[in-house]
Amino acid sequence: NTGDKRLFGEFLLNAQGEDVVAGIRTPEPIAELEAVMPEVFAEFHRNTEILERTYSDMQDIEFTVQEGKLFMLQTRNGKRGGEAAVKIAVDLVKENLLDRESAILKV
Repeated sequence: NTGDKRLFGEFLLNAQGEDVVAGIRTPEPIAELEAVMPEVFAEFHRNTEILERTYSDMQDIEFTVQEGKLFMLQTRNGKRGGEAAVKIAVDLVKENLLDRESAILKV
């Protein structure tokens, strides 16, 4: 992750969690979900914005889609490298999600 304000991640169609963990199949970039399931992608994107505002931090999110319905499974603060940490902290301040002092502590 570069710290750019965009969705970053992967997904698999017609797969189980163990398919990802075992490396049985190669996931697709999350941006491609928009072409495959535009309504699910739009809902997912809205949910990511809500979670980022709620936790005042970039989130690492697990989700599944079953019969066309999105299920958010879990979220946690996302890991990031040094440069990305600085960029994300600056963005969180610009978006009024964190004050400067709190943002500095995240770096």
